[in-house]
Amino acid sequence: MEETLAAINGEIEKNISSGGVVISIGHSVLKEEDGQINDVFERADNMMYQRKKELKAMGAKTREGYMSKKQLSQPEIIPRLYLKLLPVQIILVIIGGANSIIDNGFAGNLISRQAMAVTGLFSPVIFLLGGVSALIFGGAQVLCGKYLGRKMAERTRSIFSLDMIIMIILSVVLLIVCEFFSVPIAMSLGAKDTLAPQLASYIRGFALGLPFFCLGTQFTAFLQLEHQEKRSYAAVVIMFAANAFFNWLFVAAFQMGLFGLGLSTSVGNVLFFIIQGVYFLGNKAVIRFDAKSIVFTDVKDILVYGLPGAVSQFCISIRGYILNAIILHYVGQDGMSAYSAVFSFSCVYWCVPAGATSAVMVLGSVLAGEEDRAGLKVLMKTFLTWGLGLAMLAALIEAALCYPFTNVFFHDPTSDVYRMTLVGFALYPLYSPVSTIIAGFSNYYHCLSHEKMVRTLSVSDGVVGVCLFTLLMVPKFGMIGVWAGQVLGSVLNVILIFFYAFLYNKKPPLSLEGMLCFDSDFGVPEDNRIDITVRSMDEVISVSKHVWEFGERHGISHRSRNCSSLCTEELAGNIVSHGFGDKKKHSVDIRVSYINEEIVISFKDDGMAFNPEEAACLFDPEDPAHNIGLRLVSRISRSMTYQNTFGLNILTIVI
Repeated sequence: MEETLAAINGEIEKNISSGGVVISIGHSVLKEEDGQINDVFERADNMMYQRKKELKAMGAKTREGYMSKKQLSQPEIIPRLYLKLLPVQIILVIIGGANSIIDNGFAGNLISRQAMAVTGLFSPVIFLLGGVSALIFGGAQVLCGKYLGRKMAERTRSIFSLDMIIMIILSVVLLIVCEFFSVPIAMSLGAKDTLAPQLASYIRGFALGLPFFCLGTQFTAFLQLEHQEKRSYAAVVIMFAANAFFNWLFVAAFQMGLFGLGLSTSVGNVLFFIIQGVYFLGNKAVIRFDAKSIVFTDVKDILVYGLPGAVSQFCISIRGYILNAIILHYVGQDGMSAYSAVFSFSCVYWCVPAGATSAVMVLGSVLAGEEDRAGLKVLMKTFLTWGLGLAMLAALIEAALCYPFTNVFFHDPTSDVYRMTLVGFALYPLYSPVSTIIAGFSNYYHCLSHEKMVRTLSVSDGVVGVCLFTLLMVPKFGMIGVWAGQVLGSVLNVILIFFYAFLYNKKPPLSLEGMLCFDSDFGVPEDNRIDITVRSMDEVISVSKHVWEFGERHGISHRSRNCSSLCTEELAGNIVSHGFGDKKKHSVDIRVSYINEEIVISFKDDGMAFNPEEAACLFDPEDPAHNIGLRLVSRISRSMTYQNTFGLNILTIVI
């Protein structure tokens, strides 16, 4: 053995000058005084590092020479995951809004201009329903994110089941109220004379699909956790197609008027619910309905976490009611029809901004549960770069399309309603980028439980700012005052966000970090963690060095440094070699933290789903070396937990 090693070391020393492979070898044998196998391992490990110093002194290039400068950088997966989440979040916004475009298009062209005013008066109810949904699902979403961040999958199922029960009860109650009290509801929305019975008829048709609409929107978000976005895409396409077809059938063919208009939306909502809901009945679903797992005391937490989002929706509903009253009083029915036309395209205006801000909520709740300070900072950078950038681009495109948008509803360029609608389509998009900033920070603050600020923004942005500026400007400028009031009210609330950060930090927020308002004890301090990004096997070789040096800086024992370095390199190599098999761009974000005298190592990758916990338990008697690395990691670590969320593998081990 000694002669063989001497010969190998001789060749290695020759390779230093020739540029060949240089490796450091340490070996040891079991001695009588050894108390355990680990004693042999540590002795050999010490010899290996001593040999490494000798080779380096001879001029050998160690792996420090091949280290990537980008490895010790900010996580790469969060920006990719954020952009991946955007389409589904955009769909959630389009669901209700696109139906409004379809309904208003049929109303204006096949029923009457007055029918457009009817659907406009109904808009506060849409936001009210959104508020009810936000109250329940918003709270459930934040709780699920926090439990996922804490690796508590069972609690996620419990929250899902409770969410379904609550939404079924609430939506059925709303259905009954709308069916039996449609006329009082219509009158309370400002409908008078002939408008009241028409609006009541529309409400009755729309209400029949309420339970399916409420549950369907819940399914869309939970399917995202299951990595089943394509099913939601298919459900949305079929829902829109069904709504358009049945609008033609009920309104054009059967002459069912506004009742048929609302009924066609209900039929689309039923199909939307069925296509998505079927998935949760199968065995593939990780998040399933389980009545036995429900903890009814969680209702309180759901309401607490859901209240800020619900308050925002309720405030927008109140704002819509107030704006309707202002428009009818100062401008008249044509102004209401113009507002209804522009509002019906709100899903177009808001699909990108609301998708961008909702993705902040979805990812932010998970990162907040992990207390991932650096991850939250990367998330908000991504939002302000990509989310806000896309919102601004969308606003420019929407403003440029003001003429074709107007012609969807009205065709006489000389009419007052046409001119008011055209100006609205040109000016209203300016509101969305500013409001994107407000909603993004509001969702972020919600994830970090800054509830007072969230409620303040909800009331200020939802009602006070917009309504105040509108009331001041409409008497003099007419409908232009309505569109301008939206923009000016939002600018006021951006200033409010900066003022809040100033008060929280007790100094001007001169950087993004200052705007994020972290508590002093939130997350692992920067000195107590290290972030490593691995993209290929070439970069895996430097991982153990980073971890070793991190442990050395914190005075961690030699054995713990060995174990941490070994586990990190083994798992990173396993992920790269087995999880990055396709042609897509992948990476592993590794975080090593020193918490309460323990080393916590987390791995996040977007490769193929793979559970190391299960693989480590497998033993093949015909191939004893099968999964030997994972079995070694399982034995060395104190704990190992795995979950797959948003198609992301998340593995955490504690040394």
